[in-house]
Amino acid sequence: MATTVPRIQILSKNNYEEQYIVSLTDTIPLAPLHNSAIRVSPKILSLTTNNFTYARLGHLVGWWDVHPLPPSTPAGFSDVKKYGRISAWGYGVVVESNVTGVEVGTQLYGYLPIGTLPVDLEVQLTPNIPGQILEISKQREKLMSIYNRYMLYSPATTQEEKAKEKQSQGYDSLFQVLFETGYLINRFVLAWEPDLLVLPSDGSEGLRRPSADVKQWTLVDAKVGDNTNVLIFSASGKTALAFAYLLKHRRPTDKKPRAIVGIGSDSTKTFTQQTGLYDYVLAYDSDSRDLGAELALDADSKIIIVDFGSRGGAADRWADKLRQSYKNVALLGVGVEVVADSPEKTTEKILSNLRTPNLKTQVNASEMRSQAMKIMGEKSYFKDFWEEWNLCKEGGVVKGLRLVWGQGMDDLAKAWETLYKGEFGPDEGFVFDLSAERIDKI
Repeated sequence: MATTVPRIQILSKNNYEEQYIVSLTDTIPLAPLHNSAIRVSPKILSLTTNNFTYARLGHLVGWWDVHPLPPSTPAGFSDVKKYGRISAWGYGVVVESNVTGVEVGTQLYGYLPIGTLPVDLEVQLTPNIPGQILEISKQREKLMSIYNRYMLYSPATTQEEKAKEKQSQGYDSLFQVLFETGYLINRFVLAWEPDLLVLPSDGSEGLRRPSADVKQWTLVDAKVGDNTNVLIFSASGKTALAFAYLLKHRRPTDKKPRAIVGIGSDSTKTFTQQTGLYDYVLAYDSDSRDLGAELALDADSKIIIVDFGSRGGAADRWADKLRQSYKNVALLGVGVEVVADSPEKTTEKILSNLRTPNLKTQVNASEMRSQAMKIMGEKSYFKDFWEEWNLCKEGGVVKGLRLVWGQGMDDLAKAWETLYKGEFGPDEGFVFDLSAERIDKI
C-alpha cells in the first residue's frame, strides 16, 4: 500500500485562475482495473499558457471531460458544473496493465491529468506503428485524435541514462506537441511539395464546422518564396518559436521566406531577438508606423500572418491595415489570447472568429496531422516527424530557452499562478518532477 496520498489540481470552470490542490484521502486502494486498460502514474508534466486554452475552450471542445473528477473528490469540489480538471503534456509510468504488449514499468508520453492520482486508460495497440497506443474509451471518442494517441518507451537503466532521459523527457513534455504544430504548418500547410499540401483545418475535429465554412487552402496560398514575408505574432511563445525555427532552418533554400518577422510585447523583445530566428523583431504597436517602409515591402510582396495568440487583436489589426496596401495578405490563427474570460465571453469570441472565415483561417493541429497521416501513411509521418524533433533537441531546441524544474504538486501550483499572472520570463519552460509523490504501488 502506498503511504502517499494522491493530490490533484482542480479548477473553477468559470475562471482558471481559481485553482485548488486537493488531497484525495479516500482514494487508495484504487478500484480494480478494467480489461483492455492500463493504469498510469504521472511522472513529468509541463505547464505553458496552452493549458489555459484547454481551460478556456474546455466547454466547447470537450477538454473538461477527458479526465473527470474522481469519485473520491471532497464534497466541496465535487460539483462538475463548477469544477473540473485540465490536463497537461508529459510522461507517466504504467503501474498496472491488462493489455498484452504494455508491460508494467513502461513509460508513456501523452496527454495526462494534472495530479499524482493514477489514471486509467482504455487502449488498443496501433497496428502499423510499434510503440504507440490509442485511447478508445467512450468518454473520449469525440475528442480530437491528437489527444488520444500515446507513445511508449522502455525505462532507462543506468544512472547516466536516467540523467539524460530526464532532460530529454523534460523537453518532450514542454515542447514536443508545440513543435509538432509548427512542423505541420511549415511542412504541410506551407508545403513546398504539392502532394503534401493539407488544409489548415478541414472541419472534421474540434468544433466540427460545416465544410461550407472551411476556407479552402491552395498551392498558391501555400507558396513561400523570395517575395514572401512571414509575420509571426506572439513571437516569443513556444509554438511560435518552433514554427520560426522550422521556417529558418528546415526548408529548401529556394522555399524560404524573404523575411521572418517576430511581433510581440516590449518585455519579450530582447529574448526574441537573441533566439536568432527572426530577421526583424517589432512591438505590437509598430503598426502605427509605415509598415511598408519598416519591412521593406514592395507592391508584389506576399504577406503571411500567423497569429499564435497576440494581445488585443493585434494580428487582426495589422492584417486589416496591410490589406489596404497589399493584395496578397493571408491570416492564419493558431492560438488564442491568454485572458481569463468567462465561458460565455469565450464562446462569443470563438463564434465571432468563425463568422469571418474569408478574413482569418483557423489552424487545427489534430486535423492537420490526420490529413498528413492519410497522405504519407502513419509510419512515414512519424518517422519524418521524429527526425525533425530529435534534430531540434540535439541542437539545444531554441537558443536561450531553458527548462525550469519544479518538484511535486506544490511547485506546480505556484507555477500555474506565475503563468496566469504573467510573471514568467519568455526564456522559461516549466516542467515538474512528480516522482516523490508518484503512486506506483496501489
